[in-house]
Amino acid sequence: MLKGGIMRRSDSGRATVKSVLALLFLAAVVYVGIKIIPVYVDSYEFQDYIRQQNPFWVTQRAPAEGIRSTILDKAKELNLPVSPEQVKVDVGGGKVVVAVDYTVPVDLMVYTLELRFTPSAENRQL
Repeated sequence: MLKGGIMRRSDSGRATVKSVLALLFLAAVVYVGIKIIPVYVDSYEFQDYIRQQNPFWVTQRAPAEGIRSTILDKAKELNLPVSPEQVKVDVGGGKVVVAVDYTVPVDLMVYTLELRFTPSAENRQL
């Protein structure tokens, strides 16, 4: 004890335990962020790509299989687990409708988080 009956933090041991728990919590938050944020960034880029390309697919009158192939190539480039069955392309009547529904598993060591994404776009010819 110090003068006046005040204990030093290290005397009680409580401050040390709280500090360790706070550091562990902070490390866990940083770890989860490092694992999840890249998936969200890649998925946003994928969604943005689909929305930007859709008007071009309409004007070029691209076939559904060509559009699906292009979408799958972009997903592969971004390391997103998208299969051909998850890409729905409807071409006809002067419009192109694209819808993708996929899930990205994120391994957090003690738990596998399943992040689901459903990017889509629709455009009509003028």
